[in-house]
Amino acid sequence: MKKIWTIALAGLLLCACTDKSQEYRIHGRISSKDLEGVQIFLVPVGHEEPWNVDSVYIRNYEFAFSGKEHRMCELRIDKYHRDKGQSLLVVTEPGDIYVTIGPNSTGGGTPQNDSLQVWKELTLQVNQQDNMLRRAGHREELDSLRAAYKERTRAMARALGEDSSLGEFLMNLYPAPTD
Repeated sequence: MKKIWTIALAGLLLCACTDKSQEYRIHGRISSKDLEGVQIFLVPVGHEEPWNVDSVYIRNYEFAFSGKEHRMCELRIDKYHRDKGQSLLVVTEPGDIYVTIGPNSTGGGTPQNDSLQVWKELTLQVNQQDNMLRRAGHREELDSLRAAYKERTRAMARALGEDSSLGEFLMNLYPAPTD
């Protein structure tokens, strides 16, 4: 009996010593009742092999993921329901990440995810301006807008640092021109 208690105590101590400070926790909500009970996937960007993908079912309009691997990922609704919720890029960095999946999905709560949301909003604004300028035939203004957007994205990547998941992702979108 004493041996069982010793093993149990050792197990409790081992669990208590687990470092949770490096863990990411995604707390998700949905804005569409149509997504209740649907499967949602956490897909690492560039590593979409089935063994790298995590998934859960949405219950009570919520879902959650957690882990310790830090990288760029995409939250993606199953293929039969993607028209009801926009996919969302997230950085699985330490801390609590809060996301809402719906027609215009949003995320934040950690430094890189807050920056990612800012970049997403900038991208949406630039895309709207791009469409207007293209329809109006304003080629020079369109080229200027695109160049400014690329430079702003590169500046954000440099500010985040290429060693961060988001910084590396943004820098790979628009690599700095070589001389």
